[in-house]
Amino acid sequence: MELPLSTWMTIEIWRTALVFLRIGTTFMLLPGFGEPAVPVRVRLLTALAVAFSCAQATPNMPVEVPGAWGMVFAIAAEMVAGGLIGTIARTIVAASLMAGSVIGLNIGLANVFALGLGPDQSAAIGAAIYIGLAAALFALSGHHAVLHAIVDSYAVVPAGHFLDIAAGARAVTLAGVQSFRLAGQLAMPFLLLALAFNVSLAMMNRALPALPVFMLASPAIVAAGLYLLAATAPGLIDQGTLAWDEMLKLLY
Repeated sequence: MELPLSTWMTIEIWRTALVFLRIGTTFMLLPGFGEPAVPVRVRLLTALAVAFSCAQATPNMPVEVPGAWGMVFAIAAEMVAGGLIGTIARTIVAASLMAGSVIGLNIGLANVFALGLGPDQSAAIGAAIYIGLAAALFALSGHHAVLHAIVDSYAVVPAGHFLDIAAGARAVTLAGVQSFRLAGQLAMPFLLLALAFNVSLAMMNRALPALPVFMLASPAIVAAGLYLLAATAPGLIDQGTLAWDEMLKLLY
């Protein structure tokens, strides 16, 4: 099939625009790329550069430029698909923020707040775990896996077509379930520490009612919690990276 140069350029620009819409929407939500500290212009320029690189490798691309309403339909479909990928990735990584809040509550540091990399205020411990997990994902090329997943998503959801609502809802639900399960796993050692510590304090208070147990125990629980955090931090990051690898399976 022979196409005039002007027609070929129009089709290529349309295909690149569709890829940019899906990748750009994903980058707005993706951990690391989509943080409030990263300017929107930088995110969009990065997504545009990635779109130019991936446009020729994406399957199931349209062969002609649709009309005005077809363009509106395709743009909405691509933004929904990109939003789904970004939401799933953000939901999985949000487990570190939930775990950090639970950890801070159980070791007496829940009143320490800091602005983390997430879109909202999070406890300092959760922000530290989140930053460590994001750094580990970039060091282990986890962002490359997401880019591969975006390109491979065109085999499941062709460009310009809406994804199946039931499949998308199922993927988001599974991501939420996995995020809560991961948060519970990360915070479990600190829950056990708090349980044992509080039971010990209750026994001491029962035996020595006049002893100021709370004043003596507060520094001890903070010191024990920080020591446990230092000992378990590598395992927390490792479990987060494993959950990130499992997240890619939710897209198919």
